[in-house]
Amino acid sequence: MIEIPPACIYLLGFLIVPLISGVFRKVWTLLIGAVGVLLVLLLNLASPGVILEIIPGIETVLLTVDPMRQLAGIIFALAGFITLIYASYRDLPALETTGILASIAAAMGIVYAGDLITVFVFWELLALASLAIIWSSEDPKSSGAGYRYLLFHIFGGACLLGGIVYTIATTGSAAFGSVGDGFGVVLMLIGIGVNAAFIPLHTWVPDAYPRASVVGSVALCIFTTKAAVFLLATIGGWGLTVAYMGGAMALYGAIYALMQDDIRRLLAYSIISQGGYMVAAIGVGTVAGLDAGLAHMVNDILFKSLLFMAAGAVILRTGHHRLSELGGLSGMMPKTTLCAVIGGLALAGLPGLNGAVSKGMVIEAAGSVPYLSLILLVSAVITVIYVSRLLYFVFFRSVPGTKEGIIPEDAPAPMLVAMGITALLCLIIGLLPDLLTNLLPGGTHAHPFSPSHLPESVAIFAVAGIVLLLVRSLRSPGRGFETDIDSFYIALGRAVTWIAADPLVRGAEGIGKGIECLATFLRVVVANPPVACQIGMKTLALPVMRAFSSPSTSKVYEDTLLEMKARYPDDQINIWGGGYGIIFISIIAFLYFIFDILK
Repeated sequence: MIEIPPACIYLLGFLIVPLISGVFRKVWTLLIGAVGVLLVLLLNLASPGVILEIIPGIETVLLTVDPMRQLAGIIFALAGFITLIYASYRDLPALETTGILASIAAAMGIVYAGDLITVFVFWELLALASLAIIWSSEDPKSSGAGYRYLLFHIFGGACLLGGIVYTIATTGSAAFGSVGDGFGVVLMLIGIGVNAAFIPLHTWVPDAYPRASVVGSVALCIFTTKAAVFLLATIGGWGLTVAYMGGAMALYGAIYALMQDDIRRLLAYSIISQGGYMVAAIGVGTVAGLDAGLAHMVNDILFKSLLFMAAGAVILRTGHHRLSELGGLSGMMPKTTLCAVIGGLALAGLPGLNGAVSKGMVIEAAGSVPYLSLILLVSAVITVIYVSRLLYFVFFRSVPGTKEGIIPEDAPAPMLVAMGITALLCLIIGLLPDLLTNLLPGGTHAHPFSPSHLPESVAIFAVAGIVLLLVRSLRSPGRGFETDIDSFYIALGRAVTWIAADPLVRGAEGIGKGIECLATFLRVVVANPPVACQIGMKTLALPVMRAFSSPSTSKVYEDTLLEMKARYPDDQINIWGGGYGIIFISIIAFLYFIFDILK
């Protein structure tokens, strides 16, 4: 029916953005978002695809449609449209709006790409778009965060490109297929892992996301990590190493989210944790695992973007972004509070909301891998704890969260509309999970209300409640813990800089001086080799003469040596008989020895 790559509509959209402003820019971006959703919904699953020949013999597939791609395309297009609605509460900045539309375009390009070359092109576009979003922020620290983000993604992009080139060189094709063995696979996994926030390549997420604007954070939380998860699922065949990496991400991200005071930094670590559930499910390698990972990707996009939108509304109205500075907003921002509660409980996995649907699927699929489901269950308990803290300290604590005595009002209408749509989707999928699972490529169904899943959910919430009651420090916001593994990178970078600036420079200077002294010595010796050798032998024998000869004999010896040095190199000595032959043979033997070493 429709055979236009969806990325094209968004590429057209962001090219026009710098040419218009004000209301026209708002209308244009909303129109692009709506057309993008419509275009994705009208795609034909039986489409033969769109192939573009770059140069003779090299083709890129811009459009490949199958159930998995269609599911990802729908959620990316819908989430992008909701983000544009949310952003329309104010005049849209050109750079940020361009970055958002370019992010949607890049994500769509990755989703519908039929070969690795096309994936890489849109992969790099996604990095540039995210950088534009970060740098468009008014936060003075956004510049540094953007540069660090850029360094991570240059590294990741280079690894991904290396893996793609290796794959093409060894297989002769850039088409998708299960990974094999070898160095190229490692490179590709590292490249994808940077965007997916693998541990320890994750630190760009909590560093960059809180530095973007309140709208930019919403866009960032949707596309970059989720596009990487989708690519991981599309390639497939990674093995249990990836499954355990997912478990590590889930647990690590949850623990760090629990220790945060900054709202968006907390949610950024939550992205790592929930991304771990997706990675773990995909790494299991079964049909049920793939479906569970994709389902959780869809649901996380919804409830995580909802929480970022609610956090943005709070920051906009109060001017504060820390749990310790907020409280009592449920009465002043009731609509935002309701949306935040729905998003938070969906993240926690409360039955009846979409998070419980996919989280149960992931934990069930992980049961085939030793200890993996246990790790995910522990992470789920910690998730309930940090979600409870977030909702309580921001909205229900009796301390007013105001700035300069101003009582905040609820979020602007466009923000509330965007949050309302997202919250409604969280409820609908939670109550009618088949609406989501029927779109999964493997046809796996969820049973969040079954006798096997409900007790599990109850146990998770019960354990979390007990921990909150027993650990008093969890009932106060604290100052936050922001030291992560990047402190090791910083220390390592400083060490490398110090070595390059001090020991290496001094070592190079020492080597230079040594070479210069050696050259001077050789230049002196070759001026008169026989006399130089005689002076050298006499100099070596001087301590022996001082130790075992009489003072007068030693004095005569020293005077003779000094006279020889003073006359050097003009002094001449005669070598009679076989002396010349001995010297010649010695030189030949020495040269033979040197050449033998250099072979």
